[in-house]
Amino acid sequence: MLKRYYSRRSFFRRVLGGVLALGMVRAQGKPWPQGMELRVSFAYEGGGFRYRAPYVAVYVEDERGHLVRTLGLFLMPGKGERWWNELRRYFALGDPARMRTLSGPTRPPGRYTLAWDGKDEGGRTVAQGTYYICVEYAREHGPYELFREKVELAEKPFQKTYPLNGELREVRLDYGRKA
Repeated sequence: MLKRYYSRRSFFRRVLGGVLALGMVRAQGKPWPQGMELRVSFAYEGGGFRYRAPYVAVYVEDERGHLVRTLGLFLMPGKGERWWNELRRYFALGDPARMRTLSGPTRPPGRYTLAWDGKDEGGRTVAQGTYYICVEYAREHGPYELFREKVELAEKPFQKTYPLNGELREVRLDYGRKA
């Protein structure tokens, strides 16, 4: 029989982990409403001399600022990875190896819509509650912009439009039944 010896540090890690896990279970409220989704639409413009398509990250954070789900990531995989850190907030939250698997090509100016079905990065359904919706925008030889809005996601649908003044022109949040 193998005896296990615990150091003080490993003992406290185990105890703290258990306490935090219990707290997380208790902290969860009602589950995400069946058949609801949050559609995030955003528009950006650009062009002109030396214009490069921007890097864009669209993601959801919980109340504490932790990454819940990445909805979209417009990056250049392979080429240009050294500039990924220009998406400052997302880069600090994410894992560069994971960013490679989630990224898609950069896109020209236009309007784009992404949907969130209420699941986290692991595919588990999240609880109703307060979340931050983030659209982060960075362009070589151009601006850095961060849209971060606190929303309450529960049973009641809503629509909100936020006009912006930079190259990121508008963000629209539409929470309701799946289309």
